[in-house]
Amino acid sequence: MSDAARVPAAEATVVPPAPTRRQRLVDWARRGLIVLVVGAAVVALVNERGTIAATVDDIAPWQLVATLVVTVVGIYLGMLSWRAVVVGIAHPGPGRRLGQVYLVGQLGKYLPGSVWAVVLQMEIGRKNNLPRPQVLVAALVSTGISVAASLVVGLLAIPQLAPTHPWMRWLYLALPILLLSMHPRVVTWAVDLVLRLVRRPRLESPITARSIVVSFLFAVAMYCVYGIHLWLLVRSRGGIGLENAAFLTGALALGMTVGVLAFLLPSGLGAREAVLVAALATVMPSGVALAFAVVSRAMFTVAELLTMAVSLAPEVPTMLRHRRQQRAAAAASGA
Repeated sequence: MSDAARVPAAEATVVPPAPTRRQRLVDWARRGLIVLVVGAAVVALVNERGTIAATVDDIAPWQLVATLVVTVVGIYLGMLSWRAVVVGIAHPGPGRRLGQVYLVGQLGKYLPGSVWAVVLQMEIGRKNNLPRPQVLVAALVSTGISVAASLVVGLLAIPQLAPTHPWMRWLYLALPILLLSMHPRVVTWAVDLVLRLVRRPRLESPITARSIVVSFLFAVAMYCVYGIHLWLLVRSRGGIGLENAAFLTGALALGMTVGVLAFLLPSGLGAREAVLVAALATVMPSGVALAFAVVSRAMFTVAELLTMAVSLAPEVPTMLRHRRQQRAAAAASGA
């Protein structure tokens, strides 16, 4: 047997390396943290089940529909923010389904750990002829820009939240660093460093200030729209008026930042809700605040699944055509 014939068999028997002791400990710690968070959430939901049921019943159908529409708009703005960075780093040509890369890849965040969304984006990007390293560094840069934007928007809520939750002030130690890191020269240097570490060529041209500014503005707009999502949702509660919109916007932005920092949890599960409950509890009972935080999370999940389905819709005719061709070929070979 020739060497060429033996190669596939050898590759087929390759066994992935066993996880190290440190990797096993990290995995168990992550699982334990998820169990604790989910357990605490279940206990809180059970204890407040009556209040939650009454709160959900008070939410009008038009509010749910309006909240869903606004959330979809916010997700689209998030995609535009990410796209501005990808265009500035990877310089993709026409015909690339960048929206699909982002929207489908985002579902990876529902897995424990912070890397799965990026891994999924890299794989989908590869199918659209986007180099994996460029997608990786674009994800890192856009995440930094998004966190900076959320902290800026979060200033709308800090004056009201900081007296009772002083730990939130510590988040703003990162803001000056993030803003300085958004300078085009710093971003270009950091991206080239990552590309050199993975043995890939440097950027064809430096990332422009326009790409960074556009990404930042879209991220700010995204958080403002998400604030409308929360305000529309809690309007069923008496005493919540337009004067609360700015505070709710800042609170949700801060909650999403804390969710990003809690990278061991799927999509920041529990961390974002904790900030939302703390913020909403300043204007309503804590049980009602918990109910709205839970509904908000559900609306985000539905909106993300909806945008993913829409982004994949153009692929359906091609998939069906390939399926018919495969069946026809199978029938012909059987005949």
